[in-house]
This record gives sequence, structure tokens and C-alpha cells, in this order.
Amino acid sequence: MKSKVKKLPGTARELNIEMPKETVDKTVEEILSEFKKTAKIPGFRPGNAPIDIIRKKHQAEALEEAKSRLVARAYQAALEKHEVLPASYPEIFDLELKLSGELSFKARFDAQPEIDLKKYIGIPVTGKKVVVKEEEIDEALEKIRGMFAEFKDKEGALSGGDFAVADVESFIGDEPISKKRQNMWIEVSEKDSLLGIGKELEGLKKGETKNVEVTLPVNYPDVKYAGKRSVFKVEIKEVKQRSLPEVNDELAGKIGKTTVPELREEVKEQILSKKQENESISMKNQILEDLIKKHRFDLPGTMVERQLKVLMERAEQELASKGMDAKAIEEHKEKLHLSLRKEAENKVRVYFILEMIAEKEEITVSDREIDGWIEALARSYNKPFEEVKKYYTENDLIGGLYEQLKEEKTLDILLEKADISSV
Repeated sequence: MKSKVKKLPGTARELNIEMPKETVDKTVEEILSEFKKTAKIPGFRPGNAPIDIIRKKHQAEALEEAKSRLVARAYQAALEKHEVLPASYPEIFDLELKLSGELSFKARFDAQPEIDLKKYIGIPVTGKKVVVKEEEIDEALEKIRGMFAEFKDKEGALSGGDFAVADVESFIGDEPISKKRQNMWIEVSEKDSLLGIGKELEGLKKGETKNVEVTLPVNYPDVKYAGKRSVFKVEIKEVKQRSLPEVNDELAGKIGKTTVPELREEVKEQILSKKQENESISMKNQILEDLIKKHRFDLPGTMVERQLKVLMERAEQELASKGMDAKAIEEHKEKLHLSLRKEAENKVRVYFILEMIAEKEEITVSDREIDGWIEALARSYNKPFEEVKKYYTENDLIGGLYEQLKEEKTLDILLEKADISSV
């Protein structure tokens, strides 16, 4: 077999491969022998038909199968010969069986980038000292009270703290800018309601309608409307009065605690844990920013495009969930594409850097760790472990989970070995 590798722009590579006639003929004969074992030829029992008859009947079919097998084998052998690690599936083209009997083809693919790994031990990061204030515990308890609140129909007008169940439409001029939202719950509050319109509903009664003028925020999902004056037409369908439970031992019992002090301690631990987690994420992001700045190398275009597609789909789903219609999303796509490309590139860059660090530090993930992660996920969704494990296995998600956990372990080690200064 002859093969040559050609470097293309970036990490793209092209293999030019030729297979000799002898190899092609031998592979075809092997395949015809396999056909002979099961071929149904009139007058012969399976496996007893002469090979010449098998060849006459199945020569073309055997040749196509031989092409498929030889391309796969030759491609793999050429990668090993030239010591190239692919980062994408190959595009096979110019596949040709010459008159001389030789088989030739070309394979174009992205190779894994060559990385000059810089210093990753002792990366300087800044971390904040984590504390929990009493007022934060009080705020969390208010949210717990809200979880167990009761809502009763109210006669009369809306007042502070009440909730309106309403249909909401939004316009700029005569043009609707989002889908009509039906039976939307809006608190009569300035800070806890959609763009602060809740406060404007005070005094309204069931069946009444009000147009509320609002300046849309600069980060409004549809950029062509961002910062513009709009009108929200609100039709009150129901008026609800909220009744909150007292913070007492009965409330503590509803979430598995006995007394209010126990409840406050549990809330404090949860807030502390969340703050520590957020601080850890912040420091890990600083590490990633440092690694991205220090490592500049060509990225596999196919991987960037694949990551960009994932980010685009996620962003489009988020915009749709916020009420943006399909036409507006389509108009928004080009700007979205440009804004997300850098994020996609950084994600691919980080993947290769952390992969190289993990290899150097001999970081691996055991089957037990994967099962532990799946078990925690199963608990959070109240599903049997076996059911969730089966889903991940049947949908080929275990490999992705392995990479995710390995990346997390690598970042944990980088944080442990970072130069942390507290503020």
C-alpha cells in the first residue's frame, strides 16, 4: 500500500492512498468464499456451489464490499504510518478502481492540533471568602414560605402582594412582538414581576384590561426591539390573594426538620454550599481564561462547527421559551451565529488543553465514578438507577459522560494546585 499525507490550512489533512491489485484480488476472493457458504444456487446445496459460479453471480457485489473493507483498513493503516490522530470522521472521495486493478482514494479530515503545553501548575486566581449573613437566611426562609403559600380567589381590586392571572400581549405600535401569553401569573410588585409591570396592575379588578407602557431592556432577546418603548396589554382573568405560613416548627417539619433553629441551620448550610460552589466555578473560569490566553493553536474546523451548532440550537430554544416567534428567531440567527462562534472556539480549545493535561497527569474516570454520577442523577429525577443507566448506554452517552467527568476532575486538580489569593 502506498500513502501520502498532505497538510491543508489549519488542522485539515488529506491522505492519498493506493492499494495494489494483489490486495484487491485477495480481498475479493475472501468475500466470494464467504458468499459461497450461504449462497443459494439452484442444483447445489448451500456451501457446495463451485466458486466460479459464485464469482459469476456475485463478482460485482463482492467488489463493492471489498472497496468498503479496504478503504476502512487502508485509512486506519495510513493514519498509523504517518502518526496522525484524527479529530473528525474522514470525507472519502475520488474512490477509483483502475484498469490495472489498483484501488485508489483520498480521505480528507481534521487532525488533532499540535499543542505546546504551557505551565498549568500554580495558575494565579482570586477567590472571595465565603460567609452567610443572617439576612440571607431570612430571605431564603421567605422563599420557603412562598413554596407552601396558599392562593385564594379575591373579590375586589389587586393590591400589593396579590397575584393577577392574566392574558398578556406586547406591541410596538400595531406590531405584536411576542406570542400572546395566556393565564400568566403576575405579582403586584415592581421587582418581582415581568419588566416591573406588576406594580401597574394595582387597583385593577377581574375582567378589566390595562395597557402598560414599558421600555424594553437593552438585553431583550430580540435585538431589533431592545431599548424601545412597548405596550403590554394585560387582561385580568382572576385575582388571587396569597397567604404565607408562619416560620414555625410546623413549617420546619414540612421540609424534614424538627425546629426552627434546625431549619435555619439547614438553610445556612445550603446557602454556604451554593456560594462555595459558585466561588469554585469562578476560580475555575479564571484558570480556563489563563489557559486560553497562553495556548494559541489551530482548531479543527469540523469540531468548532459541531460545537457551534449545539450552542445555536440551545440559544434558539431559549429564545423560543421566552416567547420569540420563529420568524424573529430566524432574523436573529446571523448575529447569534457570530456572537456564539468565539464561545464555540474557546470550548474546543479548552477541550484539547484539558485533554493534554489529563493525559500528562494520568487522570482517568472509573466505572464506579460514572455509576455514582448516574445514581445521583437518578435520585434527582426520582428514577431507578437501572433505568437511567440503560438510557445512557442505549443512547451512546457513556463516552460523553466519561469525557465530562474527566474534564471536571482535571479542573479540580488545577484548582487544588492553583496559586489562590483571597479577598
